[in-house]
Amino acid sequence: MSTITIHLKNKEEETLMENLLKKMKISFEKNEDDFELTDEMKKVIDEALKQDRSKSVDAFESLKRISEKYGI
Repeated sequence: MSTITIHLKNKEEETLMENLLKKMKISFEKNEDDFELTDEMKKVIDEALKQDRSKSVDAFESLKRISEKYGI
């Protein structure tokens, strides 16, 4: 069996490639171990770290607010 490595730029490309391979009935294996943060992701994290933590809410409260706002 041959191996091909594809480096995708974003989640959209990943989804597109997965769908294409599935339609063509080509088996594939995803390797999640080599994940790297993009510059944009790093920027968002850095901004989040600068925020005042006294205004932070836990995950459950955050999900509750999202659920109430968007009805999910």
